[in-house]
Amino acid sequence: MGRTIRQEQCDGVAVLRLADAPSNLLTQALRADLDDALSQAIADPETRAIVLTGLGDDPTRGPTRGFSAGLDLREAETGFAAPDPAALCRKIEDSPKPVVALLHGLTTGAGVELALACHARLATADASIGFPDVMMGLSPCAGATQILPRILGAQGALDLLLTQQPRRLRARALRPLVEWLIGEDEDALAAALGVARELGKDRAAGDPLRRSGERAEGLADFAANAAAVAARREQVAQSPNIAGRRIVDCVEAACLLPYEAGLSYEAVAFQDLLESDLSKALRHAIFAERRAPNMPELARAASAAAAAPPLRQAGIVGGGAQAAGMAVACLEGGVPVVHFERDEVALTALEGRMDAMLAQAAKAGRIPEAELPRRRALWRGTTRLADMAGADLLIEVVADNPTTKTQVMAALDRVASQGAVLVTTSTRYPIDQMAAATTRPAQVLGLRLPVPGHLTRLAEVIPGRATSDQTVTRIVTLLRDRLRRIVVRCGTGVGGLGEPIMAALHQAGASMLRLGATPDEIDSALIDHGFAQGLFRQMDMMGLENCLARGRALAGQGRAAQDSAHVPAYLDDLDRLVMAGRTGQGAGRGYFLWQDGQAHADPAVLAILDLAAARRADNAPPLAPEAIVLRAVAAMANAGARALRAGVALRPSDIDAVMINAHGFPRWHGGPMKAADLVGLFDILQALKRFTAEDPALYTPDPGFAALVKEGESFDALNLIGRKRRTIPG
Repeated sequence: MGRTIRQEQCDGVAVLRLADAPSNLLTQALRADLDDALSQAIADPETRAIVLTGLGDDPTRGPTRGFSAGLDLREAETGFAAPDPAALCRKIEDSPKPVVALLHGLTTGAGVELALACHARLATADASIGFPDVMMGLSPCAGATQILPRILGAQGALDLLLTQQPRRLRARALRPLVEWLIGEDEDALAAALGVARELGKDRAAGDPLRRSGERAEGLADFAANAAAVAARREQVAQSPNIAGRRIVDCVEAACLLPYEAGLSYEAVAFQDLLESDLSKALRHAIFAERRAPNMPELARAASAAAAAPPLRQAGIVGGGAQAAGMAVACLEGGVPVVHFERDEVALTALEGRMDAMLAQAAKAGRIPEAELPRRRALWRGTTRLADMAGADLLIEVVADNPTTKTQVMAALDRVASQGAVLVTTSTRYPIDQMAAATTRPAQVLGLRLPVPGHLTRLAEVIPGRATSDQTVTRIVTLLRDRLRRIVVRCGTGVGGLGEPIMAALHQAGASMLRLGATPDEIDSALIDHGFAQGLFRQMDMMGLENCLARGRALAGQGRAAQDSAHVPAYLDDLDRLVMAGRTGQGAGRGYFLWQDGQAHADPAVLAILDLAAARRADNAPPLAPEAIVLRAVAAMANAGARALRAGVALRPSDIDAVMINAHGFPRWHGGPMKAADLVGLFDILQALKRFTAEDPALYTPDPGFAALVKEGESFDALNLIGRKRRTIPG
């Protein structure tokens, strides 16, 4: 028996425990071990029934979180080795001896399908199930789209398959899926053994097994099922995620086709989606987010003799929306906060802002209503900086100018305890400049939470030159484990990881304006591709003066260098518009005219930018939407390659994680680096060469492109920690 399955005999019942803690992923090894264990139990004349469960602790790896978390997505990249999930489920369903599933904790995806293939199911009080397949651009692959409609009807099946969020098996709508609910005080295994023995006796007496594929109570109301399918098809029709449409098709097939034909239909749908660019991009996004916290500092700290002590209390300086959002993020993770404001009036305003944000968090379900008073009690406001001395994480969230920030960092250094970590949230100035204001540069780093900080999943950690491995480890551990953030390392002190990528997109937009495109044409192409606000609308919404200030800081431009020929064209455009009073949505005009929150094209903007003559001056055809998107993706991927070479980013997938979670890059395209991989790096390289004449500084290909193309590799080849080469070649 392999290490992933533990088998025991209990008076004629074979208990097969999935024991690959913590998640019981249905890897090829676990599937093979389970297949062998099932074969042995079926062949054993002393075995009358089988119980399949994940309950029980592994002596070496601890408890499992649930029955099974489903497939290992890494295996999906190369195809499932035998026995594949569908074959394993079919073996269970066709077993001549009853197989009983005992569900506990969270069971998802193919793990649910494994349980559905069994002849009976029991669920503990904490048991829940879900199907995250659709968020990966996939449909189920082992019978769920065919069995669920047969038991729950089309409406119930679609609600479960498309909702993504786990649901408790005690919910009334899901009760038909389980034959027995186990009380909190009951012995779950004893209950499962009792059910298995009864089914074994019935089978020995000649009673047929109740196979899931033969159930039909959910198919009784044909009209209701047809209406449910039609309604859900209309809902998913406009979604870029085609997996939703294919799942609806599969559920409809269950209502119309024999079981075997429906399984074949489901298998084709799964394979088509598995090979689609959409699913490859969505799976990449998930891997990118999981991979991001794997930083060299954490690996080095783990091998050090002394463990990094956890951070237990935060101190925050600043009373604005960004500071309050950071405080709420801490409270949502159960981290106490002491919050400084300059005087009582400002502190009263901050308390009101905090109460409003916490109430909003409770309403949105991020904090349970019953927990709200306790979380609120974790927050304490003060006007005495000395009260921050008890915090081991001190964060400045004040005006982003170097004088103010360095003064605050120096003041925090004076009151902080010896082991405290000091954090600056500067987005424009080097971390080393902030650290130099303290006596402990090894304990100083930068932190960037996209605004609003309490509503976003991303956190960028920016070490300085002197920041210690232990300091990085402590903050990453807090952000990842307590605050549940996607943590990415950014190796620059000026802006976050996405700043140079967005600067390249802004410059690509400016270059396309000079080719005769309009802001509306460019935005329309990008919005159709999946960008929520396009490019110029997004800048208008951010405020053009803010975009200009951040762009100048990133480009290293002082005001005296404004007229330099090296100033990027987009900064010159922003300067012209700001000087003309067109500062964006707040002013009612920027690249667009704004009325009632809606952007309207304004031809006058081209005259202000001195581009009116460029509009179709050479009678060239307008830029097609696909040409606009290609220029945008090529420019961002090129900037990403430069960021990798400069050590700003650890790996291409980190860039993708940041662009998806902080800058609106469509998740279903995987981020700019994955998008370049899907187009093909050879084609991107050729496009960059063609576009170089339009804007040499932007489009001249980074040498890494040619090196990767020569070696037949993609950006994805640079993503795995542990490879001999982790940097871009060339």
